[in-house]
Amino acid sequence: MVEGIINLTRKVLPRLTTNAKQNIASINSMPEMVLTKMARNGDKSILHTDMNQCTAAIIRKNGITTSYTDALHGCNSVGAVMKLNTGENLFVLSHYVPTNIEGQVNAVKTQLDTYAKHINTDQRPKLFFNIRGYDNNGKLEAVPNPIVDKIVELFSGIFKKGVDCTITPYQNGKRPAFFSSANIFQFSPTNPNKLKITNVGEQEKFIDLSI
Repeated sequence: MVEGIINLTRKVLPRLTTNAKQNIASINSMPEMVLTKMARNGDKSILHTDMNQCTAAIIRKNGITTSYTDALHGCNSVGAVMKLNTGENLFVLSHYVPTNIEGQVNAVKTQLDTYAKHINTDQRPKLFFNIRGYDNNGKLEAVPNPIVDKIVELFSGIFKKGVDCTITPYQNGKRPAFFSSANIFQFSPTNPNKLKITNVGEQEKFIDLSI
């Protein structure tokens, strides 16, 4: 675990039962529900991105350190983290329906244009795609998706050294009960270069942004 980052991942996915209270408790244990409750209770460190929306935040201690979107059922989630001239991290997250590739690219471009004067274009930003997958003989593979090439092209036109790109496909059909459909980015409040990503289905990965 990374210091300051709460663990949202459940070790065992709850099962649907005939006990209504137990089912409600299982719903409330979903990572997106935990974050939504925290935000509703006044936690200002959490930023939610709705469908067909793109948000941006400078990651700072005592500021926003968690950015997430949910209800990914065939939609494209694109996250991007890049350095500002101050050394701080700028994080952009978008969630769009797959039929609106142009809208998603333009929304991300708008955020980049907004912070253009402050972005360090000499470094390599990291791009994270959470997109629909398919079962290929027991292995989850990403469905070919034009959003990847379009976003990489956008960033490659700005950043001199190119980009680092991670594509994580997610299970879209035949989901069990209480399956998380969230894509969550948690930066450590004590060290913003430490990032934990929890993708749809609660797949975890840890990223060191100082490397």
